[in-house]
Amino acid sequence: MDSFTSSVNSQVIYLDGYDTANSVKTIALGYWYKNDTPSSSSNEFMPPKILDSAFYRALQEFPILAGHIKTDSSSRMYVDIDKNNLNMPVYTDTACDLSYSDMEKAGFNIKKLPIDLYGTYGVPVPTKLSGGKIKPASFHILRFKNNTGVLVYASIGNCITDGYGFVHFMNLWAEVARWMQQPQDDKREPLAIPEFIYDRKFTAAMRSDETFHQNIVDVKGLSAESTASRWLAWMSPERRGSLIKKWYEPTDYTCCFFHIPSETIEALRLRLRKAGATNEHSTINNIITAYLAIVIAQAKKKANDD
Repeated sequence: MDSFTSSVNSQVIYLDGYDTANSVKTIALGYWYKNDTPSSSSNEFMPPKILDSAFYRALQEFPILAGHIKTDSSSRMYVDIDKNNLNMPVYTDTACDLSYSDMEKAGFNIKKLPIDLYGTYGVPVPTKLSGGKIKPASFHILRFKNNTGVLVYASIGNCITDGYGFVHFMNLWAEVARWMQQPQDDKREPLAIPEFIYDRKFTAAMRSDETFHQNIVDVKGLSAESTASRWLAWMSPERRGSLIKKWYEPTDYTCCFFHIPSETIEALRLRLRKAGATNEHSTINNIITAYLAIVIAQAKKKANDD
């Protein structure tokens, strides 16, 4: 972690109205890894030291994940990255008494896990564990019994990054971990790190009209001016999150997770490539993102039709 903290430059990143509208949401993903050759040896599957070191190396390119979410006197939200007072994301690596096969039999239902991952999803709110602050992100690595597999679960505030940025961070973390496990000799190529931009002027310019119209219901619902909206904008992110969570509690609002087998997506990716619908650089994450966009568009169309 020291290498990360020493690499940080203090900066302030102002968020736009689109980010503010999304500040009451989090994005959560769970990556399930099965160890096909489990053993009780000390040579652990996905070694904790490697994952830990790779995480903080990837974090160097995403210092926004260690920022404080604040609101200025004009109710404009921003992320304050203070190298002398970082708001580090939650990061845990724990073992459990369940085996990977237990989770397979349970249909990968995370409610069967011994820790409450649902508690990290939904509306970003401060907790006692976070010292009364909203954490920009949380990462939980859960190791299954007898070295049979690992769950890497991550939850990131939607005002910090969108789904694309989230997946980019997770991919970078995985890429750095793979690179660190290569033999350290002259044959190992240098680690290639892409440049990431957080200036909202650039991201807003890249936001297509099509993307905007797909989210027009959210934008209208959360940005329509009223006494309530001005009151919410005036609040601190902590108070606003806590209040909105209380509003949700009496409703039937439910967080759902869907397990997608990687073999199924890989087979679909190959079929799409063969049909010429994608190029050779399309990844499994590209396919999942495309299908999520289709599902969301269909759901919104059905809601409008009803």
